[in-house]
This record gives sequence, C-alpha cells and structure tokens, in this order.
Amino acid sequence: MEEPLWALAAGCVPDAQPWDIPRIAHHAGFLSSGMWVDPKTTWGSSALMKTRSALLNTGIQLVDVEVGWLEEAAAAVETHKLLVDVALELGARNLLIVSRHPDLDASIRQFRDICDRADSGLRICLEFGEFTSIKSLSAAKEFIRKVDHPNAGILIDLMHLNRSGEALPELDDPRFPYIQACDFYQASSDMTGRDYISAAVDDRCCLGEGEGRLGDIICVAHSGKDVSLEIRSKVLRTRFSDPWDRGVEIFKNCQRSIEALL
Repeated sequence: MEEPLWALAAGCVPDAQPWDIPRIAHHAGFLSSGMWVDPKTTWGSSALMKTRSALLNTGIQLVDVEVGWLEEAAAAVETHKLLVDVALELGARNLLIVSRHPDLDASIRQFRDICDRADSGLRICLEFGEFTSIKSLSAAKEFIRKVDHPNAGILIDLMHLNRSGEALPELDDPRFPYIQACDFYQASSDMTGRDYISAAVDDRCCLGEGEGRLGDIICVAHSGKDVSLEIRSKVLRTRFSDPWDRGVEIFKNCQRSIEALL
C-alpha cells in the first residue's frame, strides 16, 4: 500500500513556474506537491522535460495535476488528453477535473471519456464547489455514480464542503482518494459567484488558524488519505512575496497546527 502524501498544492504558489513547484515543496520540507498545467500560459514545449527533471532531482511525488474543465463537448478534447498524458508521464496519483458544462448528460460522457484515457494508476477526480456546475458533495456522488467508471473519484475540499452545508463523509470510501485541506472563515459560507471565488483563491489560511471545523481537520489527519494543502492566501502572498519563503511558512505553520490538534 502506498504511503499517504501531504502535499503543497500548486495553488499555494500561483506565481511559480510549474517546474519550480516541486523544488519549492522540497525546499520547504514537503515530500509531495501538486502540479498546475495550463497549455495557454506556462505549459510550453519544454515544460514537461523541466518538470520531470525537477521531480527526479527532488524525489517529490505528485498528488495531482490540475486543472481540467468539463465544457462544451460530450467527449474529451485535446486539452483533457494532454492533461491525462502529462499526469501519467509525471506519475501523478490524481487528475483534478471541474465542471462548468451546461449539459449534465454531456458532461458525464465527457468525464467518462477522460477516465477511459487514463490507466488504473491515475484517478480522475471531480471537484465540487459553489462556483461550479456540481455544487455539493451529494451532487458529486450522483454524478460519479452515473459516470460508473473505476478511475472516477471525488475530491473533497474542506472549504467547499463547508459552503455546501454538508458533513464530512466517511473517508474510507474509495470514491475519495484525496482531500484538499485548509482553514477558512465562516463568512465564505454565505458567499456566491465572484465573491466566493475570491474567497476561495485569496482567503484561505493554514490549518487551525481560521474558523473551519477542527473535527474535520483532525479526521482528515487521521484518515490515511492523501492530503493536498490548499492554502491559497492573499495575506501569505503579500507577507511572503517569494514563493520559496511562502512554501516554508505553509509547511511550518501546518505542521505546528497538526501537532497541536493531535
């Protein structure tokens, strides 16, 4: 059985090049990280080679590659295929998918097609959230039930779960291969649209520093599941403008919080 990962999410360092994310994570003390792949911006012809080299040199294991969007078509498009191929090439455990597709049935077929392209070692995980077409855990469960594919899974983000008003499920469920953990403020639970998006990308905080349910954080820590620390914080980006210093701060604060909570 693979050891569970505690990873620096790519969203913690949006100002870093993809191939620097593993180096930043390693420098901070992490054994794993996420990876951001955007063909429209940073993912050029040499990015795969640079990122593969960074992973080999640091020993960092990728918890996920993100992010693919379900939209428009009823089958996987070229961007989805690239994301799957990159995730497989880099040995990522998960590929994160979010839906803004207006047609539920077409989005299910598209998600299933993405799952078909992946092999059994890569889970294709749907992230639900208020800003997406799949807004709750219950809706995500129904979506994945209809996809009916062994590679399909659900990513639970603690902030999005809080916004949906649902309880943390039993984490030994195989539908949940990993969790995005963070702390946050309860003001976000009443936000919608752009306000909630802004809170999700700017107003998260390190574990134990906000108003999230401490019981959920403790349960996640004891779950044995892979955890991606999604500490997307404008405060931290301002205080630590260098992403290398920010990674150290996130590692230090979250490690201290977990030790205190446990």
